[in-house]
Amino acid sequence: MKSNIKKIMIMTMVLMLIISSFNITVADSSKPVLGVVADGTLQVVKAGTPSEFKVNIKNAGYMVAQNVRVTIQGDHPFRSDIANLSQRISTINPNDAKELIFKVTTSPTAESKTYEFTVLIEYSSYDDMSYTTTEKVYVQVDNGNVEPILGVYSYDTGQSALEANTPDSLVLNIKNSGGVLAKDVTVVASGFSNEGVVLYKDVDTKNFAELGTKSTQMVYFNIMAGKDAKAGTFPITINISYIDEAGKKYTKSSIAYVTMAGKGAVDANLEISDVVFPKSVKASQDFEVTFKVTNKGNVDIATADVSYEYPENFISKATSRVVVKDLAPGASKMITFKLMAKAETVTENYHSYIKVAYVPKDAATAEPETIQEYVGLYVEGGADDASSKPKLIVDNYSYGDEYVYAGQDFQLTLNIKNTSSSEGTKNIKVTLTSEDNVFTPVDSSSSFFIPSVGPGQVYTHTISLKTKIDANVKIYTLTAKMEYEDGKGNAYDANKTPYSESEVLSIAVAQPVRLETAELIVPMEIYQGQPFYVEQSFYNMGKSIMYNMIVKLEGVETNEGSYFVGNFDAGKSEYFSAQVFANEVGTFDGKLIYTFEDALGNVSTHEEPFTYTVSEMATYEENNGGQMPNPEMPVEESKGMPIWQIIVAAVVVLAIIAFIIRKVLKARKLKKEMEDLDE
Repeated sequence: MKSNIKKIMIMTMVLMLIISSFNITVADSSKPVLGVVADGTLQVVKAGTPSEFKVNIKNAGYMVAQNVRVTIQGDHPFRSDIANLSQRISTINPNDAKELIFKVTTSPTAESKTYEFTVLIEYSSYDDMSYTTTEKVYVQVDNGNVEPILGVYSYDTGQSALEANTPDSLVLNIKNSGGVLAKDVTVVASGFSNEGVVLYKDVDTKNFAELGTKSTQMVYFNIMAGKDAKAGTFPITINISYIDEAGKKYTKSSIAYVTMAGKGAVDANLEISDVVFPKSVKASQDFEVTFKVTNKGNVDIATADVSYEYPENFISKATSRVVVKDLAPGASKMITFKLMAKAETVTENYHSYIKVAYVPKDAATAEPETIQEYVGLYVEGGADDASSKPKLIVDNYSYGDEYVYAGQDFQLTLNIKNTSSSEGTKNIKVTLTSEDNVFTPVDSSSSFFIPSVGPGQVYTHTISLKTKIDANVKIYTLTAKMEYEDGKGNAYDANKTPYSESEVLSIAVAQPVRLETAELIVPMEIYQGQPFYVEQSFYNMGKSIMYNMIVKLEGVETNEGSYFVGNFDAGKSEYFSAQVFANEVGTFDGKLIYTFEDALGNVSTHEEPFTYTVSEMATYEENNGGQMPNPEMPVEESKGMPIWQIIVAAVVVLAIIAFIIRKVLKARKLKKEMEDLDE
């Protein structure tokens, strides 16, 4: 009986195991089951910094999972533009877990809070069945940053007070005092008026690509005192707009105060007023710009040369220059210019200017006074215009100063802008070529590559160039050719025209001037009452002309204190000689001063100081020990000339020789100048 009970119990246990095994197979063994395993710890990341986000994936099934792909989705705080938010695992065995580490960068503007988002898990089994599941995950963001804060940190003008008819610059020092980067910065100056400050050959909007935290950027506006400006302080409003790295827009406003020197009553004053032009014009259609020129002064205007300057996108349908004569005080003249925007003109705002150069009647000088008025023209392009067709331009450029020196390196900065408002550009090749190959790249090729420039964006690139050592003093052209594709990868537009633009830049080149002088010649022994000569040779050792050179002798008594050389050619030599009178005994100081200009009008001065001593003429008493001869004593016949007579004779002979040499040198110089004139 007991044996039967044992057998029954054993059979019951085996049957239960079989049933249990059967149930597991039916429920779980047909597919892998993947999910996120949470360890109970909330992960924390810092805004604006790279970090790691860990996801632990476990296979809770009884089948191997393969081709596993895990993707971070939803309202997460991570920047997807600089991080890969998807990872793959080849296999995960049953009841096994694998940890994925995502290298992420949290957005600098992410809020300090706990973010809930999802992880998408895609995988398959060995029988190629595909499965998808999503799991919720969490991360805590710690944001100690603040938004980008831009403002005018400081400002200055070249003059302490702006004077009439004198151009100047308003220099703004823009600073980012915030905690994150500012991008696509636009600075707009406004509030200009003839009663205060006006722009002078400049625009009211400046752009730059970005400004880092705690960094500064200099922005310049060329200005001038308005024709009706009075003494006092004039405000200029500075509006700054920008975005952060997440694309959030910001606008800040500041005031820069410009001190005006004012002006007295003027005799001549011309005014441009009542300017009428269309709010918008269409490509290939005529339009007119009409305005009035009025003599606001109290003297007649002899001539007023009125011209209209417009971009190359426009053409004049009539004359673009009118000369008004004999305009009496208070009189006005209506003027109309007729223009047309070319068919290929793109949709954009264009800058144009009315300019008037006028000369008052009976003016002491024929140099005209000038005024100008800005006219903004908005063009509505055709169906294929640049609101969709990308176009690259060199928005502005700089090379450090007003000119570069021959034989020296300089930095050329180009701001390349995509004028399209909707179409991007990519695969951009920029090639630089210069007139006479005067500029060559330093440690790089003459071309550089830009990956892309988005709609309305500006790309800044700086290249190091060297100027040819024997370059002439002049303004050279540098051509920037830009070849590119549109955002879809097309290298040609609908008319099979390649996307290619060329911009011609102007760079002024100067040659450093180099004046060398020989040893200054001054006699070692000079006696009172006897003239002597100060002489020196000098040379132009540079590669450019020294203009308006003059040599002056100061600190001595002379009738020949200056010598006008004129234009002193490179590689030439000259000679200065002047007679000096020694009327007093003592030690005196003098100097030769060389003054000249370079080709750009910069004035240089070189001084050669010297010292000379004038002694008394030797007397009879000095040559006889101070004793007078005894008249009762017989006088010995002189066996030779006394020493003082020898000295006097020597001085006279030297003066005659110096006089002859000077005359010969002047004769040679006159002969050379006559030969140069004959040539």
